[in-house]
Amino acid sequence: MSVMTENEYLIRLLRGLLKNQPAEEPPEGCGLRKVFELAQRHSVAGMAYYAVETLNTPLDGELAAQWRQVRDKAIVKDITQQTELDAIGGAFSAEGVRFLPLKGCVIKQLYPQSDMRTMSDIDLLIDDENAAKARYIMTGLGYSCEHFDYEHHDVYFKPPVMNVEVHRELLGEEGRDFKCVFPDPWEFCEQNEGLRYRFRDNEFFAYILAHAIKHLDEGGTGIRTVMDLWVCLNSDMNIDREKVFAMLEPSGKGGRARLLVGLADVWFGEKPHTEQTCALERYILGSGTYGNIGNVITNDMERSGKKEYVLRLFFPTFQHMKRQYPVLKKAPVLLPFCWLARLVTKPFVNWRANCEKMKRIIKK
Repeated sequence: MSVMTENEYLIRLLRGLLKNQPAEEPPEGCGLRKVFELAQRHSVAGMAYYAVETLNTPLDGELAAQWRQVRDKAIVKDITQQTELDAIGGAFSAEGVRFLPLKGCVIKQLYPQSDMRTMSDIDLLIDDENAAKARYIMTGLGYSCEHFDYEHHDVYFKPPVMNVEVHRELLGEEGRDFKCVFPDPWEFCEQNEGLRYRFRDNEFFAYILAHAIKHLDEGGTGIRTVMDLWVCLNSDMNIDREKVFAMLEPSGKGGRARLLVGLADVWFGEKPHTEQTCALERYILGSGTYGNIGNVITNDMERSGKKEYVLRLFFPTFQHMKRQYPVLKKAPVLLPFCWLARLVTKPFVNWRANCEKMKRIIKK
């Protein structure tokens, strides 16, 4: 008889909460401290606390206080984020800026309690031509602009916990495989209150699947992502999964989409494991919420080959470089000088990640 691991037990706790079932007592040998650490890695600790606080098995006093604090902080952050989203939405609408809340902003409303689904930041999509106006609005609301006109989104921060990403593209360069699916995302939307828009149900599910696959292929993703899929499919949303899979087929990622949904059905439904879902489970459980640098490097080398990866590591493409060196937008001829500057400075930035990259290259 197989012994239940802490990973399996954590998923059972979450499944019980989603199905409004009593929490299972931890099996012999299952350490709640390790369950807590796993839950933290996958950004589901606050949610899991709602289950563990009902257990007959007593929690260690220090662990109980630490775990409860994570849940309490999630509640406060949830209230703050929703209040700020309303304020931002009102200001955008008043200034004629249409916006589309993305990802966690929408999904958290489908959970039994919105604070159960944490999010590190608020993600909004706007029209590219409104980026400067959005910056004016955000700074007027007390936000500092951390990054502007860098990559496909602008980043704003307000102490102590508010991070907002204002996207000018839905998925950016990393999600280029899905541009054929979402050539103009606004075509898949309906207008709500003010200038706030929402995806139609099938299109929203296609988008969060595309986003999940993008992270999966980059460096991995976590339990929360798979749970989001199950929550959407079992909510009041009218989702036709076969239509969604058909939408994603032109991207070449239809198989990945089916596999992710299949794992959601295994973890939170009643479907049995297959060889493919077992392999995906191992990969995801080792990834954490946003994946890890080891997965990123391995996946990049497998996609492009070792020689191409090393070449792009030292001499990134012009598209990549102009995001780091905005001067290239006006003077592309400076690319060789920017490469040189990067070669000089890069070793001293994120040196741990750089060391990991070199280790992986040597092993490969």
